Amino acid sequence: MKKRIAALFMAVVLALQIVGCGAKNDQNTDTQTQSTQSSIKDNFHSVKPDKDNDEAQEKPNTDETDEVDEENTEVRYQDDYYEFVNQNLLSKIELAATDAHWDWFGELNAVVSSEMEDIIDELANDGKQYEKGSSEQKIKDMYECVTNMENRSQTGLGPLKPHMDSIRNASSIEEYVDALAHLSGEFGFSSIVGGYSIMQDKADSSEYAVYMMYADTLIGKEYIEGENTQEYVDLYLDYINDMLMEFGMTASEAAASTDSIEKLLRDICASTLTTEQKYDPSITYNVYTVQDLQGLYTNVDVPKMLKTLRVDGQDKYIVMDVEQAKKINSLLVEENLQALKDYSTFVMLNDTAEYANANYAKLSDDMQNALYGITESWGDEKTWKKLTQDMLPWDFGMIYVKEHFSAKDKEAVEEMIEQILEEYEEIINRQEWMSEATRKKAIRKLETMQVKIGYPDKWPAARDMMQVTPISEGGSLLSNLLVSMQVSIEDSLNKLGTKVDRSEWDVTPQTINAMYDPLNNEIIFPAAILQAPFYDSDNTYGANLGGIGFVIAHEVSHAFDSNGALYDEYGNYNVWWTDEELTEYNKMSQSIVDYYNNYEMMGVKVNGDLTLMENIADLGAITCITSIIGDDAKALDEAFGQMTYNWASEDTTSYMMYLLNTDTHSPNKVRVNAVLSSCDAFYKIYDIQETDGMYVAPEDRVGIWK
Repeated sequence: MKKRIAALFMAVVLALQIVGCGAKNDQNTDTQTQSTQSSIKDNFHSVKPDKDNDEAQEKPNTDETDEVDEENTEVRYQDDYYEFVNQNLLSKIELAATDAHWDWFGELNAVVSSEMEDIIDELANDGKQYEKGSSEQKIKDMYECVTNMENRSQTGLGPLKPHMDSIRNASSIEEYVDALAHLSGEFGFSSIVGGYSIMQDKADSSEYAVYMMYADTLIGKEYIEGENTQEYVDLYLDYINDMLMEFGMTASEAAASTDSIEKLLRDICASTLTTEQKYDPSITYNVYTVQDLQGLYTNVDVPKMLKTLRVDGQDKYIVMDVEQAKKINSLLVEENLQALKDYSTFVMLNDTAEYANANYAKLSDDMQNALYGITESWGDEKTWKKLTQDMLPWDFGMIYVKEHFSAKDKEAVEEMIEQILEEYEEIINRQEWMSEATRKKAIRKLETMQVKIGYPDKWPAARDMMQVTPISEGGSLLSNLLVSMQVSIEDSLNKLGTKVDRSEWDVTPQTINAMYDPLNNEIIFPAAILQAPFYDSDNTYGANLGGIGFVIAHEVSHAFDSNGALYDEYGNYNVWWTDEELTEYNKMSQSIVDYYNNYEMMGVKVNGDLTLMENIADLGAITCITSIIGDDAKALDEAFGQMTYNWASEDTTSYMMYLLNTDTHSPNKVRVNAVLSSCDAFYKIYDIQETDGMYVAPEDRVGIWK
């Protein structure tokens, strides 16, 4: 759903003006007013920064700033910094009918995807045969499976048909649960009960544990229970009805089944954790023995189910949503049997729609487009190429690293990470609300934090385990999908009972993102994020600190957000704070929740509870980078401008509604303005008055790490 600006602008090099505000050096000595005008370009591929504009940035002058202010008469930086910085860029972004959202993450993802599409085109048309198991063979044969719609139609449910028949023909709850367990055990599909995941044990992150997963809540609790989302729920119910009719039900049968599915769905969602609760280990880490599980699921033969799932014999099982499990158990009664079978039938159809025949694929695509406010589909060719990449992520990752990764940029970012970690140590040491013992523990967590940049030294075993069978040998898109799911299951089962290898990567190098993993106490920066506008070796130090530096500092902050702070330096769920410190931490957290609750988009309030973790990380990041820069007004101006530019985005109304209901991040505009309005350094260099829109009184500025 992303559109490449490079294609939109073609060969036109557009200079995007980054804030030319009056920057004030706030010192007790003579106050010198400075003005900076940063210039950043649409600098993808071979487009390079304009050297003349770079020189203007280094030698700011008042005349240039006056010109910028004249151009920006409609928006003042004092009232809306995000709009002031990005209005030139956003005026050029026009979402196409195929787009729900544009931001730089999506833009770069589209660039990477386009580069991978070139690989697919070359392999598809070269007429060569490649060695079995090579990335080239897998990509070439997978693409043929994806594009051969006649084969996809003939395949139907393929190897899944016996499982579907077992579900549809179940004459008792026992037979129904057994059918779900066999489906999950063989392929990993889950709908009501029987889903599991093998992950690091939160209490001992050096070991693996079996987590009993949630039921599939389809469109999700937030939509089902939202005040402003019922029109989308109605669209989704129509989609369920259409899928069941495509499956072969009559109109009346499909309507009746849709009604029963809706009833179950609303009942399940009422007992399901909220998104923010799912991040809280005090709620989700619930240890059960087999006997305990049997007491929880009284309507299920638990030992039989665990054996079918191939996860029997464990000392403990983790139930992530106890109340939902209780609700599911109460629903597993004979009078609900038909409704349960219809529910699981739809889930299977929905999960495989993208890989099935044209009718199922179109229904799924149309539903997603409607949910996001998209009025036109991508078209077959782009959809097929994206699906091919999704099926073989690590094979494409190896190709991406060979062709696009810069070791020099990695070294520069590593140096910045070291500087940011050192600055966080200073920040922690000045927190008077923390005891000396707790500060030492926090610093220990920084010192032991693992850093992963670029790509893994050793590629995941799943890459070699995943083999593609071509159509000529009886393969199909669906059969290869099922192989990939079986590979995932076998890879997980192989780990159960072994020690965790913390050097493993779960993120592909072509991913445009960065993340913090509390169970490994590690920050991860895939190769593809190390490019403009997030990082550019030609940018100034201040701009790169506001770009990739802010991203790095954000991820480090996650080690001490409302979730990450509950894990120790080894990645174990272990509350290492005193009761008094937790009370103070929670008090500051609540002030952040209340602060963000005051912001809104499209008349809908931001959910401060849902976005708390990310808001803590954003606020911590701005403290870190401004502390590093110090009183250098020019560098601060560059950092603020670059950070703001990086969060530029455009959304359809429907997609923004989706984000407000489900995304743990605040909307991008809020991420900028709310953070800067709580940043003291922002006030030091810009002339922000009490009457300005960006002004927040000092006592109302929030943050954990100040």
